[in-house]
Amino acid sequence: LGEPLIAHNAAFERTMWHYILGPRYGWPEPDIAQWSCTMVMCYAMGLPGALEMAAPAAGLDIAKDGAGRRLMLQMAKPRRTKDGALRWWDEPEKIARLIDYCKTDVEVERALHKRLRPLKQSELALWHLDQRINDRGVLVDQELAVAAKAIVARAEENLDKRISQLTNYEVTACSNRNQIVAWMALHGVKVDSISKDKIEELLEDPDLPPPVREILDIRREAAKASVAKIDALLRGASPEDGRAKGLLQFNAASTGRWGGRRFQPQNLRRPEEHDIDTLIEIVATGDYDFVEQFYDEPLSAVADILRGLIVAAPGHRILAADYSNIEGRVLAWLAGEEWKLQAFRDFDAGVGHDLYKITAGSILGKRPEDVTKDERQAYGKVPELALGYQGGVGAFATMGANYGVNLPVWQVEEIRDGWRAAHVRTKAFWYAMENAAIEAVDNPGTWAVVNSKIAFKVTGSFLAMRLPSKRFLFYPYPEIRMIEMPWTDDNGDPVRKRALTYMSELDVSKRGKLIDDPRNTTRWARIKTYGGSLAENATQAAARDVLADAMPRLEAAGYPTILTVHDEIVCEAPDGHGSVGEMERTMCDLPEWAAGLPVAAEGFEGSRYRK
Repeated sequence: LGEPLIAHNAAFERTMWHYILGPRYGWPEPDIAQWSCTMVMCYAMGLPGALEMAAPAAGLDIAKDGAGRRLMLQMAKPRRTKDGALRWWDEPEKIARLIDYCKTDVEVERALHKRLRPLKQSELALWHLDQRINDRGVLVDQELAVAAKAIVARAEENLDKRISQLTNYEVTACSNRNQIVAWMALHGVKVDSISKDKIEELLEDPDLPPPVREILDIRREAAKASVAKIDALLRGASPEDGRAKGLLQFNAASTGRWGGRRFQPQNLRRPEEHDIDTLIEIVATGDYDFVEQFYDEPLSAVADILRGLIVAAPGHRILAADYSNIEGRVLAWLAGEEWKLQAFRDFDAGVGHDLYKITAGSILGKRPEDVTKDERQAYGKVPELALGYQGGVGAFATMGANYGVNLPVWQVEEIRDGWRAAHVRTKAFWYAMENAAIEAVDNPGTWAVVNSKIAFKVTGSFLAMRLPSKRFLFYPYPEIRMIEMPWTDDNGDPVRKRALTYMSELDVSKRGKLIDDPRNTTRWARIKTYGGSLAENATQAAARDVLADAMPRLEAAGYPTILTVHDEIVCEAPDGHGSVGEMERTMCDLPEWAAGLPVAAEGFEGSRYRK
């Protein structure tokens, strides 16, 4: 007892120890503070989390036993025989082979641990807190969840019936992607994808044939079904206390931000219905026909109440607060955009204008108070959200679609140029970030300084970005490559330039940055980056560090965290203890390294989680 314990995905080992090794075999349970996790260490260094990918990515010759893993999965999942009995794959030879697999795993984990950089002490302590948060879990309103599932089932049944009838049964269900694509082709619309973004793009086409539009509308409505999230909460709800646990992954993003697991609270949509309490009462009936009397789209109604499935335990209430426009504030702080920082300070003090109106006014040449609501949206909010990381016409169009702003290209170009003219230091920050990163790769072992807050250095096989908190972001195996840019020169010829590339675990958001390389696998690939993206990494990482610094202080003040969702902290505190105002003030009490950063937090309290 008391010795350090190290494991890959240590949360799994801890769970097995708590529920199996302790109760069944009497093993004394270690304290959380004894544990370290090599998976979390991999994430912190920009490496893949899965052991079979992490080992080769870290340059290890020893590899995870793939055949043994397949056997392990088979032995962990019994098969039901024809007579209904369960067959476990527990033959002696399989058990012996499984033991060999486990031994190999241990050797791989040991070698990986020696290769990895340890977490700094404050990060290790934060991971220990993260484990307590995951152990704490969230209380699930199981009756509401079951009622919501019943409504979703009826809605899906009705939509499947409708799409079948409209397509003369050539499409038998809204989920049948291939059938829908083939049916659309027969009606003159040939596409390879009917993803959410592609459907939105198609529906914006005024020449889209009406029958295709109707089918896509049905497909879009069916995609709002929330059964997976509801099931994740119901399956995860412990029979002991009704709480779903293990919903967060520490360091899931390369910036250090938390990610969701199973329930995925990070990608819940913002509710369209504002009277959520009434909506919950109606959905709680489980009566589809009753819900349809009040809401045209029952699936949307269910999607709007998903946060409300998380409730406070008796004698407690939910308190949640998030940082207001934290990325906009941090980016201005990192770049030294002083006029903007002052605008935030004035607004927080109640003597300044809304930042979106200030931005719109600077682009339009108007006083902020003269900016109309529509102008605030098109020239203020969308530009602020879309252009801060060197975004252009495409980024504006994507963000604009989310807020109902659709402008011609020439007008977007004017807005982009106006925004950049008003953000001279931010624009300079993009190029300073890119130049410093390239300089660091060209001169390994030497610091390339961006400003007093950010610097780069190549150490070993990694490019490190030093953040204001003295935490590092890592870019594995950096190389400078000549890359063709998406624009041409004055003669119309392709432009090529030196750019930073590095290895990354590929996801959808990074596919546009993929570098063709025969050594790349489908998931561990070389991607390219640029100044705006590096600025985004630094901004999101620093914003994460502000939030992470607040979490232990909230814990110490009697506000136990149960979730983090982007820039929001969700706590469950005893009735009569503390207040939202105190929670907000605690979150805004910044560490020394964040001096000069204007922050504000806004929260609520109630019996349920909401937005």
